[in-house]
Amino acid sequence: MQAAFNLVMALLYLVFWGATFVIFYHLTRFGIGVQPKRFAAAFFLGSVVLFGISLVFAARFDFNSLFS
Repeated sequence: MQAAFNLVMALLYLVFWGATFVIFYHLTRFGIGVQPKRFAAAFFLGSVVLFGISLVFAARFDFNSLFS
């Protein structure tokens, strides 16, 4: 059961980063001026934060171990 969950999570992460790459690439490559590149930077930063949060929850990290 755990192996199936890990496989599904890995596939979801691959799809997530694939979509992130496509959006980031198109905003930076085909955007005219500075504004699309700022949007791309904000989008990329947000996607890294969301990825980190999902990794923490998927790994079932014990936050109590940090404070004890």
